[in-house]
Amino acid sequence: MDTSSPGAGPRIAGFIVGGIGLLLGAAGFVVWHFVPGMVAAEHARLAALPSPDAVSLTDTPAGREVIVEGRIAADQPVRFRNFVAYVKEEEQRDKKERERSGNWKVVETVTPPLRVIVGEGSVRVVNASYRVTSSTQWTDDAQIIDTHYSGLVPGEAVFILGTTAAGGLEAATVGSGTRASYLAMVAGNAGVAWWLGVGFMALGTLMAVIAVVLFVTAARMARSPST
Repeated sequence: MDTSSPGAGPRIAGFIVGGIGLLLGAAGFVVWHFVPGMVAAEHARLAALPSPDAVSLTDTPAGREVIVEGRIAADQPVRFRNFVAYVKEEEQRDKKERERSGNWKVVETVTPPLRVIVGEGSVRVVNASYRVTSSTQWTDDAQIIDTHYSGLVPGEAVFILGTTAAGGLEAATVGSGTRASYLAMVAGNAGVAWWLGVGFMALGTLMAVIAVVLFVTAARMARSPST
């Protein structure tokens, strides 16, 4: 492409803007068309999982995926402040100017086995690696680098998504709330994906229009007599 010809600048910009717009539009279409259905299917799968109590869990074959809800035992040992399990994040700073970037990085995850009160009995989370989703949070502003904690506390209502195992449950996720609140959150992700897809397609369309304007401008400049 001759970059010295009249209108070359707008033409090149048009190709760049149009290409980015095409990619955004295609990504938006994929998200809009496919992701909500995938989320809905996952929600239906999770909703169909059994939710046994402590007694019936002992009769459930090992390896069966379940969602159990209960409360963290009051005597569960705390690991930091009042957290029995937590995720620690530190705010990332600009390396040169040490300014806040607004980005956070997980620097520590503490997920010990847990005892959860379920109905009239208790259930053990036997593994020490699971995802924590929590509504209890604390930020340590006294550190040079701001440090944020989110975790589970004794007596807190929780749900456990996991599989039955010898001695209890092998958890994939332990989170604040109930089975119903977890399913509602999963269902809500379908709407988020729909709007995200629409947003990408709208942005891609806008960039395509801008690209057309740039191409028209380049054509007019090419036809104009040189000054």
